This record gives sequence, structure tokens and C-alpha cells, in this order.
Amino acid sequence: MPIFERDAAAITPAPREPRSEGGSGAGLDQASWRGALRLLWIGQVISHLGDALFLVGVFFLALEVTGSKAVSGLLVAMNFLPALGLGLFAGAFVDRHDRLRIMIGADFLRAVAVGSIPLLHASGHLGALALAIAMFSLATGTTLFNPAIKALLPELAPLDRLEGAVSLFQISEYVALVVGPALAAVALPFIGMIHLFSLDCVTFLVSTLCLLSLPREARRQMHRPPNRGGEPLLREVQAGLRAVLASPVLRAVLILAALDNLILMGLAQVGTPLLVKESLGLGAEAYARAQAAFFLGLATASAGVWMAGRRLPRGRLILIGIVLDGLTFVPLAFCHSLLQVQVALFVHAIAIPFIIIPRTVLIQHTVPGPLHGRTFALVNVTVFGMTALSSAALGLLAERVAPRTLFLVLGVAGMVPGLAGFASPAMRAAR
Repeated sequence: MPIFERDAAAITPAPREPRSEGGSGAGLDQASWRGALRLLWIGQVISHLGDALFLVGVFFLALEVTGSKAVSGLLVAMNFLPALGLGLFAGAFVDRHDRLRIMIGADFLRAVAVGSIPLLHASGHLGALALAIAMFSLATGTTLFNPAIKALLPELAPLDRLEGAVSLFQISEYVALVVGPALAAVALPFIGMIHLFSLDCVTFLVSTLCLLSLPREARRQMHRPPNRGGEPLLREVQAGLRAVLASPVLRAVLILAALDNLILMGLAQVGTPLLVKESLGLGAEAYARAQAAFFLGLATASAGVWMAGRRLPRGRLILIGIVLDGLTFVPLAFCHSLLQVQVALFVHAIAIPFIIIPRTVLIQHTVPGPLHGRTFALVNVTVFGMTALSSAALGLLAERVAPRTLFLVLGVAGMVPGLAGFASPAMRAAR
């Protein structure tokens, strides 16, 4: 049977794993898989602290280097562009190689990329091109890392604990992204904006060490990808694409994710720092406080989705989240103080876990392990690839349109994909 037919036929709900004594499943003792998840979790929390520092400084650094909102938007887009061009190949690469080794290599690449920024700045060589190369390299590592970690989690967590593990990692990421901007706001007057990137480099190195220490015996053989070293990479890309798009619910999830992020993510990446800088007349320290409120909302809502989400249909949760994602951007058009922006971002953030957590678990339950890398790479194409296009477009629009107007118009437009999604029987029925 051709590989694409074999993989397409495999897109059915994943079978329940046999349970070992104690309900942990898959024949692994609890100490083994819990210890591995704990080590992975520690590395990711520290890495996400660094991500928060990067997000606080990157747009302001781009403005400092270029002096142009349009060029700064293009530079921010570089942080997401590899997902658009390389995402599908990254997924096939993840599915044919060891996911843990890919994550280690990706983290080391990200450490080198972000660490080059303060070094180039100190030597006086940090221009727009050098910053673009560093951000493109950083994003290339992320393009490999994201589908790899989502494919690795089912190798570690038993199926009956998978939703809890996904939610825990998501909540922990958001908590780290709350603490990170708060630390940045405190540290900025002492270390300067450029050394936010130095600290981010250190966090990637710590994450790499945690991954190197992950015990291999904690991974389940049944979830490891088959050895397809002889298959051409392009053929595996085509096979994964055909298999995933053969599922009506996965097809709808990808289309909705693409539209949602194309309309709205420019507001998040470029519009929000511009609102703080131009409309409020404040700087990176104020933006760090605004981001802390945003990620606090993410953490709070993630905990709620974790506790209640398993009892609700995942397809409808995703659609509600997309509608709210657009609607809750609108109040930012009417904010005139940092406190108002913080409250509005906190409320806006509550919508996002209604999209991310059920989408991740829906894929992990629907798609067999050997296709996880390609499936999550497709999600990354629709999320990060569209974020690149959205950020670049918003930077150009911001040269002519005030940030408040952009939040009003695009926020209303962002509701449309979610409302339209209710017309899909596959999305309404997805559990």
C-alpha cells in the first residue's frame, strides 16, 4: 500500500492504551514517566521565561535599529517566517527522526541565534540584516522544536493522563510568561534592553541540558516513529498532508487557525507595542507590564479549561475561542491608560486557551503517533506562518492607520472565522 494511503487510513481515533497497575498505562512505572515529564517541564518553564524576555524587547529593539514601523513589522515577521516556508518539511523530519534529538539541536540553535544579538550589538554590527538573520535562525529552531515536543508528549504521558499533561504544560508556559515580563520590568533599568536577549540565551542552554538528561527508558516504544529512512522527504510531506486533510475536522481546524491568525496576530505582535508606545507615550517597561497582565489571563483561563474543558465538546470550544479572540481585541481601541490596556489584555487572553488546549488534545487523540510531527507542523504553518504575514501587513498599515483604528476594525473582522465555523458539522460534533 502506498505510504499516503496507509497514513490516510490511519487518521482514526487513537486506540486506548492498555493500562498497567495503577492506571498509568503502556507498561511503564509511574516514577519513570512522571520523572521524565518533570524534567521536561522544568526545562520548558525556564525556556518560556526567556521567551517572555525576548517578546518584551524584540519590537522595541527593531524600532531602535531601523527607526521604521514598517521595517520593524517585517523584522518581527522574520520570527515566524520559517514556519511558513519550512513547516511542512519540519513535520516530516520530526516524524522520521528521534523527536528528543531534534529538540536538543533546535534548542542549541536558538541559544546561538539569540545569543548573537547582544554580541553583535556590543561590537556595533547589529543592523537590520544581522537582526533579521538572528531572528530567522531563532524561528527555524522553533519551527522544529514545536511539533517535536507535541509529538514527544504522547511518548511520555499515558493516554488517560495526556489531557492533564498538555494543560499543565500550557498553564506552566503562561505562568512563566507572566513572571518573565514582570522580571523584565524590574530588570530593565539595571541591565538595559539588550541583555534581555543575553538572559534568553541562557534559558535555552538550560533547556538543552534538561533535554540531554531525559531518561530514554521513560519513552514508550509504541509511540516512536517507524524507521522510514529510505522514503524521500517530499513524499512523506505529501503523505502527511493528504492524510491530515482527509479528515474533515482537522481540515476545518487548520483553515480556521489560518484565518484567525492572519487577521489578528499582527495586532498581538506589532499593534500592542505600538499602542503602548504611540498612543500612551510609554516604553518597553510599560509594555512588559502589559504583557504580564496578558499572560496572567492566559494562565487563569488555561486552568479553567483544564478543569472544565474535558466535559465540553472540543470543536465548539475552539469556535467559541476564535469568536472571543476577535471580540476581546476591540476594547483596546478605547484604552487611554496602561491600567486599561492591562485589563483589556487580561480579558482578551482568556479566549486563547479555549482554542489552543482543545485543538492540541483533539489532534493528539485523533492522529496516530507516527503522524504527530507532520500534523503539528501543519498547525505551526497556519499559526506562525500566518503570524508572519499578519505582522508584516500590520507594520505597513501602521504607517497610515492609527493603532486604535486597527484594533477596532480587525477585532470585529477576527470574529468572522469563528462564527462561520459553526456551519461545519465536523467542528460542531468534534469531541
